[in-house]
Amino acid sequence: MFVLPITLFGIFTGHRKEMMIMTAKLRSSEIDNGKNELEAVKARLEVVEAIVTDKQYQLNQELASLKER
Repeated sequence: MFVLPITLFGIFTGHRKEMMIMTAKLRSSEIDNGKNELEAVKARLEVVEAIVTDKQYQLNQELASLKER
């Protein structure tokens, strides 16, 4: 009489444990993806900063501004 409820409880808790493990793995993967994306954005930002702070770029911007007038 008590075997069925105990068995069902065991199945439920086993399933719940597996779901928690899968969720943790998914979160870990999402964190890794976020870190990789952040590193890529940082690298792109460094390139943009180098371009914008370049003297030639600034000179070209000023010339373009004067041509528009």
